Amino acid sequence: MLEINREILANIGIVIRRLRREKGITQKQLSLELGISIAYINLIENNRRDITVPLLIKVAKLFNIELSDLTNDYNKQLNSDLLDIFSDNVFEEYDLKNIDIKEFSLNSPVLGEAVRSLYNKYLQNKQDLALLSDQMISVKQDISDTKGSDLSSADLISDILQINNNFFIELEEIATKASEAIDMTLGHRLKSMILYLKDRFAISVEFAEEGFKESFSKRYYKDKKLLKISNTLSRESKEFMIAQQIGLLLGSNAIDRQLELNGVSSNNSLALGRTVLANYFASALLMPYDLFWEIAEKSRYDIDILCNRFDTSFEQVCHRLTTLQKDNKKGIPFHFMRVDIAGNVSKRFSISGLKIPRYSVACPRWNIYTAFLNPGKIKIQLSKMMDGSTFICLARTVSKRIGDYRSPETFFSIGMGFDIKYADRCIYSDGLDFKKPIPTGLSCRTCERENCRQRAFPPIHRTIKFDENVRGLSGYINPRTKK
Repeated sequence: MLEINREILANIGIVIRRLRREKGITQKQLSLELGISIAYINLIENNRRDITVPLLIKVAKLFNIELSDLTNDYNKQLNSDLLDIFSDNVFEEYDLKNIDIKEFSLNSPVLGEAVRSLYNKYLQNKQDLALLSDQMISVKQDISDTKGSDLSSADLISDILQINNNFFIELEEIATKASEAIDMTLGHRLKSMILYLKDRFAISVEFAEEGFKESFSKRYYKDKKLLKISNTLSRESKEFMIAQQIGLLLGSNAIDRQLELNGVSSNNSLALGRTVLANYFASALLMPYDLFWEIAEKSRYDIDILCNRFDTSFEQVCHRLTTLQKDNKKGIPFHFMRVDIAGNVSKRFSISGLKIPRYSVACPRWNIYTAFLNPGKIKIQLSKMMDGSTFICLARTVSKRIGDYRSPETFFSIGMGFDIKYADRCIYSDGLDFKKPIPTGLSCRTCERENCRQRAFPPIHRTIKFDENVRGLSGYINPRTKK
């Protein structure tokens, strides 16, 4: 018989209400799906009725999540975000402890969501003020080309991916049908996709030599029915751009429905959302779900084998691995993260259970940073987090250059990882000493490991007493402090 923690049981209604709202489902629709009355749903969501185990199982199946996630991990993302938020120096004088924040996120999740929303607006206003100041100075110097920020739109779309576990069944189905109409055999698919655009939509594709000079990778001229793609791109990038344009055309209605369902309304966010979901479609077209899942399972998720088999890039394959959430053909649940050399996070997504910091730089012990020391090589790390969960993490650098030798080359590190319980399914687990994980945190400000010599900031859970006559392993470690 499943035993449910009292703390979780007391708040399970909040979880169900949040999941229902995220999916855009009404109480009436939920009651029909679960075979219970609307009144009973209302009582459960307000924590005025206990929920039975069989009903919990139905709820988990309906929302396509593991039962363990529903009962044990329901509020960790909010708690992680609030820890991140309250580590900001603006709250320094309040002497908040980790346990205070945990209790707040547990007992008042609606207020927690409000705090998170308010902090997002605070960051946006802070950034807008900085941009405005920069623009005013630049205008006086007559050198400004500063443009507005898309941070809030990016966060909104990122959250939509997270809410939907980065899996969109309607787009998968449309991509599968399209792949049957296009010759996706390696060596043929570029020409075949070009012919498909011409035959189906009367759109011509031109590989433009001026792409680098005019700083574009792709431009679609709707009135001319012309798709221009920079000839400086690699073949795999050219194929991806064409596949993405097919997605914008074939999946237009499905994409807009998905964005509307998730409450996207502003033109800017809609444009970004269409781009991101069309990218999803492109991956689904170039790496058809069933075949990709089958080869991933057979190769034990060897990324190089998948890259060679589907003639796609390392980053494209890593993205695709995070989408394998079909009911009868589920892949390993990965987290995904992309950072640049300065540590800026440009992409983040997690269904592995790892909570990636939203507002601050991640723990310096993550191998996504040390991968820069060995460019092009996959680095493996066994990371044990503060809550006892352990993840197998892999990271590798990728570089991108558009143009000639003189063009600046950009470097990123791609980080992937999964819970240790899936170790036997993945080749990157082979040879690891599971008895020697690396103690890892989320970020310095939220980490309780006071004796870490890589600590860059003092922890928020205690006040550091400095002594000019004593030096620990770092400036934020008292040598008398016990682990």
